Amino acid sequence: MDSISNDTTTSNESPQQDTAAAPLTDRISDGLQNVIKAAIGSNRKPPRRFRTLLNGTWLGHPLHPAITDIPIGAWLLAVIFDIIWLIAPDTNAWAARGAEAAVLIGVLAAIGAAVTGAADWSDTYGAERTVGLYHAGLNALALVLYIISFIIRLTIPSGESLAAAILGFIGIVTVLVAAYLGGDMVFGKATGVNHTVWPEGSHEFTPTIPVAEMPENTLKRVEVAGVPVVLVKLRGKYAAIAATCTHAGGPLDEGELQGDVVQCPWHGSRFRMSDGKALTGPATFSQPRYEVQVRDGMIYLRQAS
Repeated sequence: MDSISNDTTTSNESPQQDTAAAPLTDRISDGLQNVIKAAIGSNRKPPRRFRTLLNGTWLGHPLHPAITDIPIGAWLLAVIFDIIWLIAPDTNAWAARGAEAAVLIGVLAAIGAAVTGAADWSDTYGAERTVGLYHAGLNALALVLYIISFIIRLTIPSGESLAAAILGFIGIVTVLVAAYLGGDMVFGKATGVNHTVWPEGSHEFTPTIPVAEMPENTLKRVEVAGVPVVLVKLRGKYAAIAATCTHAGGPLDEGELQGDVVQCPWHGSRFRMSDGKALTGPATFSQPRYEVQVRDGMIYLRQAS
């Protein structure tokens, strides 16, 4: 098989450097990523269901950003309630109770956001990993502040506490700064985006390689209108999908073929060759599929609509 790799944890990290000379953030990130990967089962054999659940592969979309809206919204609502209570404490005691409930909802949702975010961050590297570390650290600080705020509110029968409200104000500023960094990861560094969106293959059948050069059960890299495609022949039938992994751009043609499934050599995402469907995280988006025709001893491909 061409360029087959059995290491499911290999990533596109920069060359290793001396541990003692590495920046502190890199040393912290290395240790945290190893712990997270062990906890979510990144190093286990497929299908790695818990990791896939956290990544959102089953949803067809990253799960982490879908959850983060809940704590941000809940904590913003808590701030509004606290302001209403502070304006007129005697007549707006109900707002203090509303803030208490909103803080609790935010805390519970933030825990889910933290777990899913950690799973996604464990596969990052370089600058995006560093920004992600700051993003996670600020969110963790905000979570601690809100937990303390909630505990203070619980200790007071009426739930009215200036100290708890102040902690909430500090917490919302912290979480909004963290959200800015999260946005920078996505929009500035393309973390978690579909890496096959922009390069579009031809929608006309394009000749690639002769049939004689396509053996069975072998991953073959070809190009269609300049776009890399991985082609395979299984039991006499051809299948082709984009060769660039949707998760982080890994070369699927250098991955491992497991029956009708190809496994990315960088982070272990698995895709079905017949239709490109993402089966195992961290990938959440499926691969673009290519239609195959054989004419006069030549294999033709075009991107499926």
